[in-house]
Amino acid sequence: MTSTQLWPALVVPVLNGMAFLLALGFRRNRAVMLLAILTIASLALASHEQTLLAIRGEEAIRMFAPWLLLAAAAVPERRLLARGNLALLAMLAMAIWLTLAAPVHIWPLLRDVLPLGWLDLKAGLVGAGLVFAAAILCWARWLASRVPMESALGFVLILVAIALLPTMRAGAILDLLAIAGALAIAAILFTSYRMAFVDGLAGLPNRRALDEALARLSGDFMLAMVDVDHFKAFNDRHGHAAGDRVLQAVANQLKATRGANAYRYGGEEFCLVFTGAGMRQAEESCEELRERVESMRVKVRSTPARKRSTSKPTRDSSAVSVTISIGLAARSPRGRDSTEVLKAADKALYAAKAKGRNRVVAP
Repeated sequence: MTSTQLWPALVVPVLNGMAFLLALGFRRNRAVMLLAILTIASLALASHEQTLLAIRGEEAIRMFAPWLLLAAAAVPERRLLARGNLALLAMLAMAIWLTLAAPVHIWPLLRDVLPLGWLDLKAGLVGAGLVFAAAILCWARWLASRVPMESALGFVLILVAIALLPTMRAGAILDLLAIAGALAIAAILFTSYRMAFVDGLAGLPNRRALDEALARLSGDFMLAMVDVDHFKAFNDRHGHAAGDRVLQAVANQLKATRGANAYRYGGEEFCLVFTGAGMRQAEESCEELRERVESMRVKVRSTPARKRSTSKPTRDSSAVSVTISIGLAARSPRGRDSTEVLKAADKALYAAKAKGRNRVVAP
């Protein structure tokens, strides 16, 4: 144990244990498996004494942890007590038992076999490679799903892979595992925040975030209610998957609205909050948004409704266009609060629909 390490030895399992408990509380079950392994690994390094058990603990990290972490990264996100997770927990329990209780003559044999004893490489180098492969799996999931937690787990595993390299000393290993635990805590908290305040489909702040933003508004501001025209009919014709793609495309246009913050209000409705802009500028921004949405084309896979005949429905790829209606309202000089402004914007939205849709209406 070096005197230059950044973290006291016992802080490392505490950080990883806190991350484990947070993952457990927020039901991030793949993270639970990974952090359970890291917590136990950091506990194995927590001893200052060079006892036989402490030496075994350091060796066990390079022998067992890489395979366990790779298995945990490969297991899909399922309920905590799913068969895959239970099998992984059983392997972890077996690794702990072998570390604590394997006979003296058995341990050298295990050390020669694990992680891949037939390779002419040091165990730490092989273990680092396996954990690096686990990180790649997490990043592949992130590319497929764009779930921030997957990307964070990839970075956590990269830190662990570096810690397993044969050139790393005990103090540096503790530092890296501590940073990994702190990163996992930050990732779980950030992901939980996104679940509470960001709409998963549109990628915009949700209704809860809008309510909090409205409660903090003061001075001059404008609110615009935005609705995708004839969206129910669109879903009936093209299917909900196509409807989701349209909502995502509209949300991307909303994000680019000049001078406004965009929110998902619910369903096919969105809200724009203008602060520090005059009514004329807000109207121009809304009109630019309306024109951008009208001109965009969204590729969908259209599924015609089933006919009464026995013929199977056909599928064809097509690009469609949609329009939006916008109702805009401003805070009056008499001090109308945000709730009243939102109602006025909603009323203006209904006026836009009554006038034929695909337009901006401001009272």
